[in-house]
Amino acid sequence: MSIRLNDDAMRQFRVAKVFQETEEHKVSLDFSVDGRRLMACDQAALSIFSSTRQAVLCQVHMHHYHPEVACFTQQDTRVLHSSSKYDYAIRCLDLESRSCVRIFSGHSKSVRRLISQPGNENIFVSAGRDEQVYVWDFRASTHTYHLKKLRSPQCAFDPAGLVLATSSHTDRIELHDMRMLGEQPCQKFVYQVNDKVRWTQLQFAPNGKSMLLSTDHSWCFSVSAFDGSFQQSYTGYANQQRQSLDASFTPDSQFILSGADEGRIHIWRAADGYPVAVLKGNNVGPVRCLRFNPQATMFVSSDLLIVFWMPMANGVYDWVECLEPGETVSFKDKQDEKAVKPRQVQKPISMPKPKMEVEMLRKRLGSSNWAAKKRARSEVAIVDLTKTEDRNPLEDGEISDD
Repeated sequence: MSIRLNDDAMRQFRVAKVFQETEEHKVSLDFSVDGRRLMACDQAALSIFSSTRQAVLCQVHMHHYHPEVACFTQQDTRVLHSSSKYDYAIRCLDLESRSCVRIFSGHSKSVRRLISQPGNENIFVSAGRDEQVYVWDFRASTHTYHLKKLRSPQCAFDPAGLVLATSSHTDRIELHDMRMLGEQPCQKFVYQVNDKVRWTQLQFAPNGKSMLLSTDHSWCFSVSAFDGSFQQSYTGYANQQRQSLDASFTPDSQFILSGADEGRIHIWRAADGYPVAVLKGNNVGPVRCLRFNPQATMFVSSDLLIVFWMPMANGVYDWVECLEPGETVSFKDKQDEKAVKPRQVQKPISMPKPKMEVEMLRKRLGSSNWAAKKRARSEVAIVDLTKTEDRNPLEDGEISDD
């Protein structure tokens, strides 16, 4: 049995356990694919926790590397972390031997984003402060692909691991098919530049239908993963120091959580942006890191402290039977409770096709009037995201706890 997440369930999350392994602010939190392990990293140490027992499994000193980001590979026994003290290489740490097994060099400045490709144990992507994005393969001695001409890039994989999304400043998002990275992006979304904010995080919803972008202001927003159109904004929290505060989807894509000042965590409905709750835990500063467990009803937040959040033991919840992988359950009204709840296999989400086939492009290159036609078709519609925030200023403080 598992808890069905709804407004009431999200309001009943409480602090279950608190850790303070070091005196450093955490720079990364990440769950393993199965959700059984949590990785917490700062510039002093990298700690691995058991999510079920909420206990420390091991700790590795990071004083020689000063990492800015770390993440699990698809194997829960290996972790990738950046370096910023002596070089800017990415290192793969084996947790069983507690030794470095691979070094990936290429960035000229520190790496600020590391993501592992879902369903693939060999591929991962890095984005650095040198404005370069590299695709790496454990089986290769160097990077396998290099994305250029990006500014302050962010990157994310879709849940199936077939599409890589990259951003450039606040004016462009590109979707790349991982099966043909040598071609042009299969889709490009262009936005009106907003110099007042900076995009600090890009991620897909677990259902693959939308993308969430966090900013260094007091708001984040979602866009469609299919056409890039604006969907919803999530605001009302404080970020006075304009830091990079993590946001996270719940595994069912229904809710969005974001860290805020004074240890607060804000929760909204993903569909309409309705503020569901404001949680206050043991964190005292801005909640910089936040992750929801992909397989369990719990999440973790951190500043100096690492805080585990779980629903209250004596709370009132809707319970559902555990489903097989790929199955979903449809909920009916109360008068239909006696009816059998149908199960259906979730259909795969089809991503947009590439705009231009290579063979077609070669044929058109031979045409004399091809250049004129290309100019007529190359105009990309600009999506104005600035018009969605007319109702409130960006820094409008926190919503009330009532």
